[in-house]
Amino acid sequence: MSQHIVIESFTPEWWTCITAVLGFIILLLMLPKYVDWAKHENYPRCLGLLLLLNLLIENLYSFWLGSWSVENNLPLHLCGISTFLSIAVLWRFNSSIAHVLYYWGLTGGIHSLLTPEFDLGTKGFFYYAYFISHGGLLFACLYSIIHQGFKPVKFSWLRVFMITQFAALAIGSFNWAIGSNYMYLSSPPIVKNPLIMGDWPWYILVFEGLALVHFFLLYKISKVSK
Repeated sequence: MSQHIVIESFTPEWWTCITAVLGFIILLLMLPKYVDWAKHENYPRCLGLLLLLNLLIENLYSFWLGSWSVENNLPLHLCGISTFLSIAVLWRFNSSIAHVLYYWGLTGGIHSLLTPEFDLGTKGFFYYAYFISHGGLLFACLYSIIHQGFKPVKFSWLRVFMITQFAALAIGSFNWAIGSNYMYLSSPPIVKNPLIMGDWPWYILVFEGLALVHFFLLYKISKVSK
C-alpha cells in the first residue's frame, strides 16, 4: 500500500513549490507571445508529450522501486484522467475534450496544489511528478483559453457534471472489485481541507455538491472574463 503524504498548506515548503509551479505556468503561457518557435503548433505538442513522459517515468520509477500496483498506480484519479485530456488538447485541440478538461482540470488541479496529498509518497521522482502533473492541468486549461480560443458553452457545466457521475460509477465499481481508492471514492483524502466532511459515504455526497458548485462558478467566471 502506498504511503500517502501531505504538505501542510502555507508552510515555507508549500510556498516554494507553489511559486515554482505558477512561475513555470506563467512563463510557458507567455512564450508564444514573444518567441517565434513557441508560436509553432509543435510547441503545445511538445508540452503534451512532456506530461506523458512524466506519467511514464513516474510508473517506471515505481516499478524500479518495486512499489507499483494496480491498486495505486493506475491514472484513475480525476487528475490522472485529466492528464490524458490535457495531452489530447495540447496535441490537437478538441472542443468536447476541452470542456471536460476545463471543469475537471481546474477543479482538481487547484485543490491538489492548494492541499497537496502525494498518494504515491514523496520519494525521489514522485515529489516532482506530482507538481508537474497537477501544474500541467492548470497550464493545459489556461493554454486552451489563451491560445486556442476555448470558451465554455451554455450548460456545459451541467453536462460535465453528468459525465462525472458516469466516471464515478465506473471507477467506484472498479474500486469495489480490486480494493482500490481511485477518485477517493472508498475513503476520503487525509489532507486538512475544510471541504472534506464526514465519513464514507457521506463525504462523497458533499463532494458531489461541491463539484456542482465549482463547475457552475467556473462557467460564470468564464462569462465574466469575456
